[in-house]
Amino acid sequence: MAHEHPIPATHHPVPGFGADRAAHYDAQAAISLAGFQAVYELGVSALTAQLDGQDSASLLFVGLGTGAELLPYTRFDVPGWSFTGVEPSEPMLDVARKRLASEGILSRTRLHLGELHTLPPGPPFDGAQLMGVLHHVEGDAARLSLLREVTRRLKPGAPLVLGCRIGKDPELSNIELRRWRAYGIPLEDLERKRHHLATMRPIESDDALFSLLAQSGLVSPRTLFVSLQFKVFLARFEPGAAV
Repeated sequence: MAHEHPIPATHHPVPGFGADRAAHYDAQAAISLAGFQAVYELGVSALTAQLDGQDSASLLFVGLGTGAELLPYTRFDVPGWSFTGVEPSEPMLDVARKRLASEGILSRTRLHLGELHTLPPGPPFDGAQLMGVLHHVEGDAARLSLLREVTRRLKPGAPLVLGCRIGKDPELSNIELRRWRAYGIPLEDLERKRHHLATMRPIESDDALFSLLAQSGLVSPRTLFVSLQFKVFLARFEPGAAV
C-alpha cells in the first residue's frame, strides 16, 4: 500500500502550480521542453545503470510533479525497487497519485505532500532525482541548502540525476518562444512567457552549478541531456568530498 504523511500544518498552496496548471502540466511541458519524454527515460536509464544488479533499491524524487518521471520504471525490470516522491503542490500530487495507480506503481511509491525538509527522517536512499526544480529556487544560498537537504538523505556513493535551466541566452529564448508559437500558444500567453524568461534568474553556467554540487559533496557530474537551456546531469554523492 502507498503511504502518505498528513499535510503539514504550515503547508500552503504553491503559486503557479494549482489545479488548472496540474491538469495540463505534461502537455505544456512537452511544448516547453523539446525531448520531454527522453529526459525522464534517460533519468531512469542513468539510475538503473548506476544501481544495476540491486534487487531492491529506494529512490527519492524531489518535486515529483505529476509522477511522469516514474513511468519508465515499468520497462526497466526493477520490480523490487521503491520510490518516495516529494511534492509541495497538492493538485500536482493528486494527478501523480491517479497516474501511478493506473500504471501499477503506486503500491511501491510513498507520496509526501510538502517541501523536502518536511519529509520525516528515515533510512538513507540509494539514489535520487531532482528534475526541473533547482531553477525555481531563488539564489545560490537556497539552492545549496536544497542540495544539502537531498544529500543528507543519501547513502555514500548514491547517484543523483539533476535537471534544470542554466544560463540566460536571448537567442535560445527566442527559439523557445518561436516553438511555443508554432504549437498555437496564444499571443497574450507568449508575452507572459517572454516576460518570465526575461525576469527569471536561473543558474548562470555549468561551472556555477558544478560549484554548488561540489559544496554538497556531489562529484563527477556528467552531462546526460541538453535541450536549449535545459540540462540534465548525473553526479555521485561522496560525503568527504564537500568543499
